[in-house]
Amino acid sequence: MNIQPMEKLHKKRIEKGWSQVELAKRSGITNVSIFNYEKGLRFPRRDVLYKLAEALECEVSDII
Repeated sequence: MNIQPMEKLHKKRIEKGWSQVELAKRSGITNVSIFNYEKGLRFPRRDVLYKLAEALECEVSDII
């Protein structure tokens, strides 16, 4: 299974000026998971998408 990298997530995080560690702290998700999502190694569950969007102050559609 080939999962597409979450380029929008990466871009939104960079726009905020945050590291993966900072996004992890703000969303309650591990920085390893965020790395995996951004690189396309894994895709987040729906509840995780909502946590990421809330931390980034955006809609889920803005990060996928």
